[in-house]
Amino acid sequence: MALSMSHEKWLISVLSVTVVVILSLTAALVWSLAWSYLAIATLIFFLLYPLVWVAWRGYQFWRLSIMQLTTYTQILREGEHNLRFKRQNKNNLLLELQKEISFLAHDSTEAKDQNQNITSLLCNILDTWSVPVCLFNEHFQLSYRNNAISELLQQPMLLGSAGKDLGFDINEHHITHPLFDEQWQCQSMRYVQKNKNNWLFSAVDISKVLHKNQNTIQNNLIRVLGHELRNSLTPMSSMADTLLCSEVLDEAQTRKVLSRIQQRSNRLMAFIEQYSQLSQLPPPQPKWFDFSDLLIEAKAMVNEQCQVTFQGNNQCYGDANQVAQILINLLKNAQEACNKKVCKISIKIYSLNNEQVIELHDNGPGFANLDNVLTPFYTTKTHGSGIGLSLCAEITRNHQGQLEVSNNACGGAKIVMTWPISG
Repeated sequence: MALSMSHEKWLISVLSVTVVVILSLTAALVWSLAWSYLAIATLIFFLLYPLVWVAWRGYQFWRLSIMQLTTYTQILREGEHNLRFKRQNKNNLLLELQKEISFLAHDSTEAKDQNQNITSLLCNILDTWSVPVCLFNEHFQLSYRNNAISELLQQPMLLGSAGKDLGFDINEHHITHPLFDEQWQCQSMRYVQKNKNNWLFSAVDISKVLHKNQNTIQNNLIRVLGHELRNSLTPMSSMADTLLCSEVLDEAQTRKVLSRIQQRSNRLMAFIEQYSQLSQLPPPQPKWFDFSDLLIEAKAMVNEQCQVTFQGNNQCYGDANQVAQILINLLKNAQEACNKKVCKISIKIYSLNNEQVIELHDNGPGFANLDNVLTPFYTTKTHGSGIGLSLCAEITRNHQGQLEVSNNACGGAKIVMTWPISG
C-alpha cells in the first residue's frame, strides 16, 4: 500500500510540475514579445484551466485503470469468475497486464474446479466407506468426518468442534479414542496442507479377523491335543485291558505294561509342557554368557550318534536359559529328522553389524515344506508336535530378532537366528 501511494504522489508531482513548466515557458515567451503584465496574467489564466483538466484526466485514467485491475483481481480471489474486465484499447499499456491477469484467472479457475471435483469425489467415497474416518486441522478441530464415524460415535460431530470435546486425544501425533479398543486397528497420520499441520484418523474393525484367528488357534490346539491324546491313551487303554483280562497277573508282564504306560504318560506331559512354554514365554533377560558351556548341556540331551561341531566366538549375547531351550529343540529336531547313521550338526556363532548371529546346519533331508515350517502345530514327522521350531522362532522374536529357515544346496537344513546386541 505504501508503494502504491508513493507512485500516486509521484504521478501527481510530475503532472503538477509539467503544468507549471508549460505555464512558465508560455509566460517567458510572451514576456519576450513585450506583452503587458495584464495580458500575460490573462493568458496564463485561460491556459491554466485546460492544462489542469488534461492533467486531471490523465491522472484519472491511470487511477481508474489501476483500480479496475485491483477490483478485478480482488473479485477473482473471492471466488467470483463471472465478471469480465473491460476490454482495453490495443494501444493501451495495460492491455498486456490485463491479458496476464485473465490467463492467471483462467488457470486458477480450472485448478480450483479440479480440486473441488477431486475433493467432492473423495468426500463421496469416504461418506459411503464403512471405515470410520475424520480429519482435524492444526488446532485439533474437526474439519471432516464421514458417515461411518458419525454413526459409530452416536453424538453430534459439528465441523469446527474441538477433538477433545468429541472424546479424541492426541499424544505424540497418535490420536486415540476410548471407543476404539483392542478390537479396532487405529491409524493416525499427520500431513501438511498450506504450510499447516493436519491430522487424519481412521479405524478398522478387526474383531472378525481376531475371532477367526482365535477359532483357528483353538481348532489347531484341539486337533493336536486330540491327536496326542489318542496316540497316548489308546495303547495305554489297550494294555490295561490286556492286564484286566488276565486271571492271574504276571509280575514281569505287569511291570512291562506299567513301564510303557509311564513312558506314554511322560511323553504326553512333555508335550503339554512344550505347549505351555510356547504360550507363556517370559520376557528375555539378555546378557553375555559362555556359549560353550551351554552347548555341552544341550549335547547331553541327544544320543551319541549325533555329532555336533562348533565354530566361532565363545561369548554369546542373549537370555542363556532361552537360548539353551533353542539349542535343545534344534538338536532334537535335527536328530529326529536325520535318515543317516550319523547325524552331523555344525553350529556357527558370530557378531555382524552389532547383531548376534547363530547358524545351524545338519546333514538331514532338509525341510519338506518351507512355507509352513514355522507354523505352530505343523509337522511332517510321525511323532512330532510342531511346537519345537515354533518355540525357537518365538524366543528369537522376543529377542527383537528373526529366525530364517532354508535348505542347503548340498542337502540338509539351515537355520539362522539374528537379534540385536544392546549391551
